[in-house]
Order: sequence, then C-alpha cells, then structure tokens
Amino acid sequence: MKAVKHPGHCRLCGQLKEMSAEHIPPRHAFNSTTVKVLPYNDVLLSTCGEDDRMPWDIQGLNGSLQQGGYKKYCLCHACNNNTGQWYMRSYTDLAKTIHQMIKNEGLSVGSSYSFAIKDIYPLRVYKAMMTLICDVNYDCFGDESLRQFLLSKTDKRINISKYSLYMFLVSAQMPRICGLSAKANIYHPENTVYVSEIASYPIGFALYIDKPKNYSPFGLNVDAFASFDYDEKCEIKFIGMPYLNINSQFPADYRSKKDIIECIKSAEQLTED
Repeated sequence: MKAVKHPGHCRLCGQLKEMSAEHIPPRHAFNSTTVKVLPYNDVLLSTCGEDDRMPWDIQGLNGSLQQGGYKKYCLCHACNNNTGQWYMRSYTDLAKTIHQMIKNEGLSVGSSYSFAIKDIYPLRVYKAMMTLICDVNYDCFGDESLRQFLLSKTDKRINISKYSLYMFLVSAQMPRICGLSAKANIYHPENTVYVSEIASYPIGFALYIDKPKNYSPFGLNVDAFASFDYDEKCEIKFIGMPYLNINSQFPADYRSKKDIIECIKSAEQLTED
C-alpha cells in the first residue's frame, strides 16, 4: 500500500484524502518566489514587546522559508485541479493585467483609482477569491451551500446577505493572509466584525461574514460578480479602487505607518494621564 504523505480533510469537499500543495494566491499570480512564513502569535508578541518594534518590522523574527511561493496542504488533488482550471486562470489573468497597469501608469500607494478592464470572467474571479478564502479556513465555514457553490463551476447561488467580498489593490511591501478573525468593540459587542483576508500583490480581498449594517469595509464590494454566468466575459469598471500598503499583520488594518505611529503615541499619552 502506498504511503499517504499529506493526509487530511479537504477544505473544499470535506473528504479525507491525500492533500496537495495549493498556492495562495496562484503561483502565476506573483506567488512563485521564496517567502518567509511567520507564526502569527510571534508577530503579535513582537509588536507588544519591550523593544518597541513596529508592526511592519519583521527583521530577525523566526519563521520558516517556503521556496516557490506560499502554499498550504489544504485541498485534495481533485479539488485543487478543478478549481485551478475553473477559476484560478481567470484570477491570474486579472492579476497580470493589474500588474501591468500599476507598472505602466505608475500608480502611487495611498491613492484611489478608477479604471476599466476588458475580458474579465467575473464569476470565475469571484469563485477564485472565495476558494482561496476557504483554503485558509476550515470546512467552508460549515456552510454546505457555500461548498456546493464552489464545487459546481456554473452554480450562482451564494448568500450575499451573509457573505460580503471586498477588493483592493495592494503593494508588494508585505503580504497578509488571515483566517477568520474577529474585530470586537468592547462597548458594542453587537458590532463585532468577522473577516478573513488575503492581501498579496497586486490584489487584496477580504470576506466579511454577517457584516454589521453600520460597518463600511475598506475597498470595493464585488458581490455583483456572483450574478454573472460562468462563461460570461465582459468589461468591468472599477470606481475608486484603493491602492494600499500592508503595514501590520492585523486583519483589515489598512492604516499607514504614520497613522499607526500616531495611534501608538495617543495610547501612550492616555496611559500616562
């Protein structure tokens, strides 16, 4: 009997199988170079330590090197192959187009841009993003309808009142990949925000689950992508798309370095008072 090197439950179909290495994002979408993977707890502790390390300062932190891009053993071979053929090629094409736009137009981080991109398959791109989010979480959030939505390439049935997907442009400064996290307000716990995010040059996107009505996420909502047919190709106009640096490993934190420093000074002042 052949030994199973990477057994596990596929995060898409849920079956116990041999897992394959899934690139997150796709390898040809600028995820092919050696990356250093840092344990989240170590990053968190380092930013709260006595050395006053800033969230973007990861020099000297222990981590593991991954050659050939960031990847996880999270999908079975069948799901990896299917989603790669069905969705990831369209995502990669979009990433390459955006890369050329950033390069040719000289886009500046911290600004927002409006532009149109032709020949996009919106449903395929949407499903690629949702698949990648499921790669870094477990069991499709326990939602069988979401699982079926991703396992059937033509299925358009997605609960957009529960799932809200937002997109933005992101620089190559520092990637951020976060499983489902909670941003809580201790004074208003009913406004807790649940978000999972993947931000890796040149595209960032965040999935909000049961987003509070009074919460306005950063980026452009792309839920309308799910209303297109699988083979429907069109031109998409993006209005006011932000282009960001990632300066911390805290999910949905889009503050500039200046803003972070000012927040730290304000907190220190309150402590002294």
